[in-house]
Amino acid sequence: MAAPAKRSRVVAPAGSGEHDPASDPDPDPDPDPDPDPDPVAGFLRWCGQVGLELSPKVAVSRQGTVAGYGMVARESLQPGELLFAVPRAALLSPRTCSIRGLLEREQGALQSQSGWVPLLLALLHELQAPASLWSPYLALWPKLGQLEHPMFWPEEERKRLLQGTGVPEAVEKDLSNIQSEYCSIVLPFMEAHPDLFSHRVRSLELYRQLVALVMAYSFQEPLEEDEDEKEPNSPLMVPAADILNHVANHNANLEYSPDCLRMVATQPIPKGHEIFNTYGQMANWQLIHMYGFVEPYPDNTDDTADIQMVTVREAALQGIKVEAERLLLHERWDFLCKLEMVGEEGAFVIGRKEVLTDEELITTLKIGRHQTTKDYSSTLIPMWYRDLNPGSMNSIYHQGRCPTWRTLITHPSRNCSIS
Repeated sequence: MAAPAKRSRVVAPAGSGEHDPASDPDPDPDPDPDPDPDPVAGFLRWCGQVGLELSPKVAVSRQGTVAGYGMVARESLQPGELLFAVPRAALLSPRTCSIRGLLEREQGALQSQSGWVPLLLALLHELQAPASLWSPYLALWPKLGQLEHPMFWPEEERKRLLQGTGVPEAVEKDLSNIQSEYCSIVLPFMEAHPDLFSHRVRSLELYRQLVALVMAYSFQEPLEEDEDEKEPNSPLMVPAADILNHVANHNANLEYSPDCLRMVATQPIPKGHEIFNTYGQMANWQLIHMYGFVEPYPDNTDDTADIQMVTVREAALQGIKVEAERLLLHERWDFLCKLEMVGEEGAFVIGRKEVLTDEELITTLKIGRHQTTKDYSSTLIPMWYRDLNPGSMNSIYHQGRCPTWRTLITHPSRNCSIS
């Protein structure tokens, strides 16, 4: 789906004096002192300057889109037609930003669990740089203070509306990791280079907002088939590609080549229809967590229900009366953990048509007796469906926007979590 309407260029908040991360003000960015009256026109001019080729058959528009900006077909499109091509030099990443040399030299000190620190530092620098190459692109970003991710919701509301989805727990982990990463790596780095990072961008809240933006708008280049054992590629910002909104039944897809990234139609697109990318095969709980929106039931054909693996273990234990059998079950569970078949934080994933973790589920069910599954089947009802029926999910539906890469949570996708 789409994100909130894009705003004028983001400018970081002012700040002075000694820095205390716990007392960071809400960085509602000041307006650009000389905003472009038509950011889309400025962006399109910039595309021509950097060699980003847009097909004459497509247009960036608010009209005819699900929310905010989107891309619409000016003429009918056929599968395989090129919508636009982004040269790699126009990508915004640690390798292309104006402090790329410094980030490369200091890469050892910028290692983190998320792997996002170099990109986030690049964004922090470009946001404050008056002559940033990407200023016309940054002008299409949403206002950071109005991002709709659950991490910005009141805690009570987040827990009440998203109970049983796993999102509140994921958000708490995100917030903890973000603060740890900022205080231990990012802030010391910025303080060591005050000529490159003004006080305006030394803000935990601003950093949290940029993490959410990277979570929702960045892309991650997939690994080659023979590189599956490698760490995932670092995220990068892809101008034009992040304008496209997401639906499960998408009609365009991003392709990677050595020289550029190409958005290509994957099915016929009639004139006047919106062009949708895919952010991956993402369940609604992943969409709300990483992008701040869901697809109304039953549109999201990639939606899933998750059963926590430990729930199955506890159900099996409740059906055991003999201590020897209880010990045997624990031994079997520990053995499956060593095989990485199950885990304390893992979940069995059930899709619309099949169990996506069928091998793990079948193997795990064999650790208990038949009557255990039968007697405690109510315990195994997915919390997703029990606590968040389609009606309640629709009540929190709001059309957001997003991008694409491989998530680290459950399925291959467009984005990843900092968890």
